[in-house]
Amino acid sequence: MSDKPRAWQRLRIPTGETLFLDHLYRSRLRSLLAVDEAIERIVDTLAARGELANTYIVFTSDNGYHIGQHRLLPDKNYPIEEDIRVPLIVRGPGVPVGTSLPHFVLNIDLAPTFAELASVSAADFVDGRSAASLLRDTPPSPDAWRQDFLIQIYQAGAPSTRPIFGLRTQDLFYVEYASGERGLYDMRSDPDQLESLHAVASPEQLAQLAARVAELRSCAAENCRR
Repeated sequence: MSDKPRAWQRLRIPTGETLFLDHLYRSRLRSLLAVDEAIERIVDTLAARGELANTYIVFTSDNGYHIGQHRLLPDKNYPIEEDIRVPLIVRGPGVPVGTSLPHFVLNIDLAPTFAELASVSAADFVDGRSAASLLRDTPPSPDAWRQDFLIQIYQAGAPSTRPIFGLRTQDLFYVEYASGERGLYDMRSDPDQLESLHAVASPEQLAQLAARVAELRSCAAENCRR
């Protein structure tokens, strides 16, 4: 934890709390049984009405969640992969079966995607881009798609801990804290974010990452759709 912000270094999971964390994790898995049952009923109803082959079903979430990782008690407002990464599963007309893509798709992309699938125009003010092209047999290459995205987190608690901004690329996870501290992780070799490289990274690299964060923080609508 020595590479983490000072506030994180003081964190400890209380004795006996791990039993509760295990219980919570199992309980959350059990709660998904209700989701499975709901999806089954929806699919069965669509099939019975003859609409299943003409319907897109999108399964996703608004945020991730951590339960004990990095000494953090259950929450969802930290710059870690567990909190920013969510599932996105789509089935529907023309969607290839059993295909997984590496492209970055964000929740701001949902509205323009649904608009294109419905053959209507998305509002001009939306920041995201349609991901409908990814649902076809020949999607655009990852190089022709979004290469990074902004992370922004507002935490409850002491003002020095909020807000948090960062950048996620295919290779890196970069973080800027309100305290002035930073984090930088190689997500290829260190996907669990155990060792921050901000202290050994070149000033040029850090400056480039900070500039990109500043650019994304101030963008809107069409300027955000890259």
